[in-house]
Amino acid sequence: MRRVPSDVPGPADHLRAYVDRVTHGDDDVAARVRRAMAGESAARFRDRLLLERAAWLARETDRTLQDIAVDCGFGGYDVFVRAFRRELGARPSDWRAEPTSWAIDAPGDVHLAPPDGIRLPSRDRMGSVDLVVAMAEQHVGEVGDLVAALPEPDSSGAGPALAEVVGRMERLASLVHETSYSSGGGLRARFDLVGADFVSAVAVLGTQGRFDEAVVDAFSPDPSVVTLGAMVTGAVTDAGDLLRTARRRLAGVTTA
Repeated sequence: MRRVPSDVPGPADHLRAYVDRVTHGDDDVAARVRRAMAGESAARFRDRLLLERAAWLARETDRTLQDIAVDCGFGGYDVFVRAFRRELGARPSDWRAEPTSWAIDAPGDVHLAPPDGIRLPSRDRMGSVDLVVAMAEQHVGEVGDLVAALPEPDSSGAGPALAEVVGRMERLASLVHETSYSSGGGLRARFDLVGADFVSAVAVLGTQGRFDEAVVDAFSPDPSVVTLGAMVTGAVTDAGDLLRTARRRLAGVTTA
């Protein structure tokens, strides 16, 4: 594609500059992009993404096709039409009347992320179990940072919220590992005992397909049912408000 002279860099110029940087860069992100570009030259990679962007704009906006061609870096409307027909099977005006997907086949599965991004595929095919375990690990790290910041004695008022979070982790780990955790010790000691056990409990549930396993508190006067998957959610996702409360109270102590 020939550049359209312009004093102000546009999207096509920015993409060209980015592809040039990652093609010659030595950082981790550049290496990841180059891996995703495998099977395409830098020029093909760049021009395909510009054409995908042009197709998306044609489908999703009412901008003129001539304006889209210029914005996407085509040297002339005739160049745009030939490239569009070659890759998408129709002239831009005909395709716009009956649009299909704007994505063009690519060996590395890198495509436009509308309106002005590119989507890189996952480097590792993470299954749902791996994702949940990763969330549990992140959660334990966040809780650990907050527990470590808790003053002794606790003058922040964050202790009760963090104690509830740690208690939820203890309840799940005790069910999965068939063990008990004392709630009488200090919060830091309790967290140190349960943190790794909680992550391993989530991993066990996932690998054994037990997220739908249910627990009924049948010895209570008003029994209820909860799945272990729901307990994981309660311990990680639903604990967000408790963690936010703890952060606010700890911040108040820090700034006081």
